Amino acid sequence: MEGGKPVLDEGWRRRLAAAIDREELVGVARQLIRARTVNPPGEEYRAAEVAAAWLGRHGFRLERIEARAGRTNLLAALEGPEPGPTLLWCGHLDVVPAGEEGEWTRPPFAGEVVGGRLYGRGAVDMKGPMAAALVAAAALRRCGGPQRGRLVFALVADEEAMGELGARFLVEQGRLRADGAILGEPTHLHLVRAQRGAVWARIRFHGRSAHGSAPHLGSNAIVAAARFVLALQERTWDAFHPLLGPPTVSVGTIRGGDRVNRVAAWCEVEIDRRTVPGETEASVREELEELLGAVCRQQAGIRAEITGWQAAEPAETGEEAAVVQLVRDAAWLAMGREPDEAGTVAVTDMRYLVNTAGIPTVLFGPGRPDLAHAPDEWIEVGELERGALVYALAFAGWLGAGGGE
Repeated sequence: MEGGKPVLDEGWRRRLAAAIDREELVGVARQLIRARTVNPPGEEYRAAEVAAAWLGRHGFRLERIEARAGRTNLLAALEGPEPGPTLLWCGHLDVVPAGEEGEWTRPPFAGEVVGGRLYGRGAVDMKGPMAAALVAAAALRRCGGPQRGRLVFALVADEEAMGELGARFLVEQGRLRADGAILGEPTHLHLVRAQRGAVWARIRFHGRSAHGSAPHLGSNAIVAAARFVLALQERTWDAFHPLLGPPTVSVGTIRGGDRVNRVAAWCEVEIDRRTVPGETEASVREELEELLGAVCRQQAGIRAEITGWQAAEPAETGEEAAVVQLVRDAAWLAMGREPDEAGTVAVTDMRYLVNTAGIPTVLFGPGRPDLAHAPDEWIEVGELERGALVYALAFAGWLGAGGGE
């Protein structure tokens, strides 16, 4: 970057493209897939060692940080000879379980390549994108960079279980600092600068039991819960985000009562409330409490309480941030067009980087998000290559490149 504006040109594109080896890229991705890091239990150290060997070979200074034994976070830094800003590339080492292996047509941890596609758990989410970033860093080194500033990799644990032992831990320890960040979640090479948040709430309704033949003597908690569910479904919100749309709500579970011939004295409902930037955990709780109060006033003998609560805030990076333009420029050079822009309904580590660490962050990575967590998860090798080139151009645009190793 010069004067805060990324500088990229066609010469860099040709040189960096030539420094990315397809077989090498696929090989690194296969090694990462074969390093089983299913969460739970995680055991992210397996993939961390694959990445550490690669990054160490290309001049990065390495540090392993564990929030718990075996739950490895890997920090790797490469500094240029001149002072300058820090660019962070962040990605998670853990993957979700493969599920029933009978649903897969190929072994989920073999990393097979068939018909130009790389198959395996994590191929999309997100060991494929991670391999692309690792190979991009090697390409930068082969082209003589970085010349200034610092490139940092944060390969983190536990993202698939809300990041308590990974990005959140590192941010709370003050270990993640940067002037801009790329979070390598699969976006199908779309530029994402906003994500929804989520509130998972469990609500218990208390009523009064009575014999089923005399329901007027009791107060049915299931009926109260039904009124609450209908009120949720009919609700509209003033909040709206141009990339994410309006908030949403989904009722995930409902259970209540003891037997068919008794008025239900209790009912429990669990909801998934997705939030957009501008909404807060406090505002969502206030909204739910107002709805519950209305239901309780409508039906005598009913009491309701929120008995479970888990929240992840939404996050957004402004369009004016340097890292946004950096990725736009890099994608334009790599693909011949500006990337499509979108928001994501997924909850990612972006919230820790933006909201807590104050790092302007975009999501960008190869791979179709709809294939993540699915049987026969796969990524096109060609898209993996394009992602690696965008990353390499972004690294060079921020940090500079020279004459080669």
